Amino acid sequence: MRKINRAGEGHSPAPAGRKVNVSNSRRESQLGPKRGREPKEPKEPREKGRHPILRFIGRTIATLICLGIMAGSLVAVGAVYYVVQATANDGDLLDLDNIELSQSSVVMATDPDTGAQVEYATLRSSNSHRVWADLEQIPTNLQYAFICTEDKDFYNEPGVNFKRTIGAMVNEYLLPIYSSKQGASTLEQQLIKNLTDDKSASGIEGALRKLREIYRALCLSRSYSKETILEAYLNTISFTGTIQGVQTAANEYFNKDVSQLTLWECATIASITKNPTNYNPYTNPENLINRRNFLMYNMWQQGVISEEDYRNAAAQPLVLAEEENTKKNSSVTSYFTDALFTELVQDIMDKENISESEAQKLLYTGGFTVESTVNTKVQSAMENLMLNTDDAYFPAGWHEEEVTSISDDDVQVMNEDGTPKTRTGDDGTVYYYRNVRTQAAMVTLDYDGNVIAIVGGLGEKNKSLSLNRAYSVTRQTGSTIKPIGAYALGVEYGLVNWSTMLNNSPLYQKQDMVIRDEDYCRKNGLMGLSDKQLRAYPNAWRSWPRNYGGNYGDNSDVPLWNGLARSLNTIAVRVGDLVGASNIFNFVYNTLQLNTLDPVNDVGLAQMVMGSQTHGVTPTALAAAFQIFYDGQYTTPHLYTRVLDRDGNIYLENNSTSYQALTPDTAYVMNRLLKNVLYSSVGTAGGRYPNSNGMEAFGKTGTASDEKDLWFVGGTPYYVTAVWWGYDAPYDMTKTLGKQQAKTRTCVMAWKALMEQVQADLPYKAFPTSAGVVERRYCTQSGLLAGGSCPSTAVGYYRADDLPGTCNYSHAAAPAAAAPAETAAPEQAVIPADTGNQDTD
Repeated sequence: MRKINRAGEGHSPAPAGRKVNVSNSRRESQLGPKRGREPKEPKEPREKGRHPILRFIGRTIATLICLGIMAGSLVAVGAVYYVVQATANDGDLLDLDNIELSQSSVVMATDPDTGAQVEYATLRSSNSHRVWADLEQIPTNLQYAFICTEDKDFYNEPGVNFKRTIGAMVNEYLLPIYSSKQGASTLEQQLIKNLTDDKSASGIEGALRKLREIYRALCLSRSYSKETILEAYLNTISFTGTIQGVQTAANEYFNKDVSQLTLWECATIASITKNPTNYNPYTNPENLINRRNFLMYNMWQQGVISEEDYRNAAAQPLVLAEEENTKKNSSVTSYFTDALFTELVQDIMDKENISESEAQKLLYTGGFTVESTVNTKVQSAMENLMLNTDDAYFPAGWHEEEVTSISDDDVQVMNEDGTPKTRTGDDGTVYYYRNVRTQAAMVTLDYDGNVIAIVGGLGEKNKSLSLNRAYSVTRQTGSTIKPIGAYALGVEYGLVNWSTMLNNSPLYQKQDMVIRDEDYCRKNGLMGLSDKQLRAYPNAWRSWPRNYGGNYGDNSDVPLWNGLARSLNTIAVRVGDLVGASNIFNFVYNTLQLNTLDPVNDVGLAQMVMGSQTHGVTPTALAAAFQIFYDGQYTTPHLYTRVLDRDGNIYLENNSTSYQALTPDTAYVMNRLLKNVLYSSVGTAGGRYPNSNGMEAFGKTGTASDEKDLWFVGGTPYYVTAVWWGYDAPYDMTKTLGKQQAKTRTCVMAWKALMEQVQADLPYKAFPTSAGVVERRYCTQSGLLAGGSCPSTAVGYYRADDLPGTCNYSHAAAPAAAAPAETAAPEQAVIPADTGNQDTD
C-alpha cells in the first residue's frame, strides 16, 4: 500500500528517478540558499500613465452604460406592468370564440311567388350595420385582397411585424427617414383597434397605445389560429357610412351575398377600407378603381392570382347595385318595419324585463333574424297608392293650424312682409301657424292575424320611425263599430235577424228628457246644472239619435239588413239597446282586444254604437276586429312569427292568441249583411266593390262627428283592410273640402283600387259558408218568413236554429194608411231609394 507522508511524520525513502526540489526555483537551487536575508515581496506592476480627461470620460461612459441598463430594465419592468394592468379587462373584448360584436338584425319576408325566405330590411342603429359571415363563406380572393396589401406576412409573423414597427417608431419619434407617416399594423393589430376602439394616434398616448396594441397582438396570435383572427377581422372592418363587415358591404354595394363576389368585386370592397371617404364608390369612383387595380396588382405580384386574372379584372368597370327608392336596405325604413320594430321592442322588454332603450339597443345590435309577416307585393302596392301622387286618392284640404312651435317639416304660414304669422295669448304664449293637409292610413291583414301591409301616412316617407297613423294613432271609429258590436251580438244572442223590423225613429224623444241638447245648454248657461235641475227647461233636451245629415228618421219600420246597409243610427241604437252597452263594451274590449277604449267613459250607446269614444282605436286594431266576419275567429294582429338569435335558436315567438269570437253561423250571417253595404243600391258604398275575378267582398263605412274621421273597413276572401282619412289634429273636413268631397267614398275607392291590384293574379276564392245558415224568403212588410198571402218577398240569411215565424197576416185587411206600401208589391215601396251617391252613416 502506498504510504502518504504527512507533516511531522518520518520521511519515506525517495522514489527512484529524478529528484525535483519543489521548495525552490531552479535558479535558487543553483545559487544555493542565502542565509540571514528574507526574500523580497514582489512589487505590483505599475500602470502606464493615462491622461486624466480620457480616464474621466471612460469612467463616465461606463457609468452611463450601467445606468442605461438599469433604467432600461426599470422601463421594461414598468412597461410590462403597465400593459398587464392596461389590458387586464381584455378577456371579453378579445374572446374571439365568443365574440359579441354589434350585429344588425335582419328582417325576412316570404316571397309571395316562391315561398322562399328573402331579406326584406335590416334593423340597425345610426352607428353601425353588420351581418356576420363565417370564413368559409368569404371568397379566398377577398381574404387575400386584404392580406396582400395590409399584411403580406400575416401567416408567418407572430402578430407583430417588429421590423416595420421599429422603422415606424424611428420615423415618428427620432428621425424622419420616410417622406410620410408609416403604417406598421398587422391584421391582428387592426383587429384589436376594431374590437377595443383604442385608437389614440400621436404623442405619448400614441406610443402607449402602440405598446398596448403590440402586447395584445402577441397574446391574440398565441391564443387563436390565423383563420379565426382573419374571420374576426373581416367581420369588423368599417366601410362607408354605418356599413361594417364584408357581408354587409357585399349586400350594400353589389346586392349580393359575400360568397358570390367576383375577383374585381372582392378587390373593390378591400379598397374602400383604406379611406372610406376618398374611396367612396358613389362619390369617388375613379379613386376607387385605381386603388382596386393596385390591390389586384399586389395579388398578382405575390402569386395569388394569375396575370390573365389581373388584367381581365382590371379592365372591368365599376358597376354597383342600383339604388332604388324601394331598395330593401334603404336607410329609411318602411312603415311596416317601423311597426315591427315597435312590436319587437315591447316583446323584448317583456321577456328580458329591461327598459325601452335597452331593448332597442339589443334589437339593433343582437344580430337577430326576424321572420316577418309582410307580403312584399301588397306592401309595395300600398306604398305606391299612398304616395297619393297629384292627390289621386285623398284630396289635400289645406288649412291653417295654430301651434306653439314650428318644426323643420312644417309649412309655416308667413305674413305678406315675410315675417311669421303669430298670435300672443293672454298668458304670453306665442302661437304660430302652419299649413296642414289631410292625412291617411291603411293596413291589410289576412285572416290569421298576419299584418301583411301597412302604411301610416301620405306622400314619400323620409324618416325612419316616423308617425305611423295605421299602427299607433287612435281615432274615433264612427259607424264602423256598429257591426262588430251591436249587430254581431244581436244576431249571436238571437235578439234580431236579417229581417227583424225596427222603427226608424229616435230611441229617446225630446219629451223623455234623457239626452241633453248640449248646444242649447251651452248657449243658455245651463251646462253646470244637474239632470234633475235641467228638467225645468224642456228645450234643454233633444231626441236621440239622429241619422247622418241630421234627420231623425221617418218613423217607418225598416228591416235590419236595410238599416245596416244604410248605416241608420236610429236602427243601430235600437239593436244596441237590446244587446246592452256594457255587453257590447265587454265584447269589443276583451274579445276583440280593442283595449284603447276607455273602461270608464266608453260604456254607453253613444260610444259603443255611434262610435264617439274617448280615444278610439287604431286602424290595425279595427281591421283585426273585422276578421270575425270571415269564419268567426279572432287572432291578435302581429307582424312577425319568430325571432332567431345569431346562433339560430328561437329567441321569441309571437304571442298572438286565436279563438272563436262568434259562431260560424253568426259570422256568415254578418258577412252577408255587410255585403249589402257594397252590393245593394241603398248601401253607403253601393256599387264600389272591387272587380277581382268575381270574388265577393264586404265592408262598412264610418264617419265621426263633424266629419273629423272618415273610415272604411273592407274584406275579401283573402284580406281585410282598414282605411282612415282625416287631419292629425281632428278638424271638420267639410270646412276645407265641402260636403261633397268629405265623404267616406274616398276611403272606399282607395281600398277598391288596392284590392283590384293585389288580387288581380290570385285564384278565385269564396268566403266560407256555414251549414247552420239557411236562405229563406221573408215578407218585406212584416219581416217574418213569407207566407202564401205575402205580396212582396225577398231572400234573407238566417241561423237555422233561430228562424223567425211565418207571416200569416191578412195583408188585404191592413189599415188604409199603409195600403200603398202593402199593395205596391215591389220591394222599392218599403226600401228607400238609391242613395249610392251619398254617405248615410
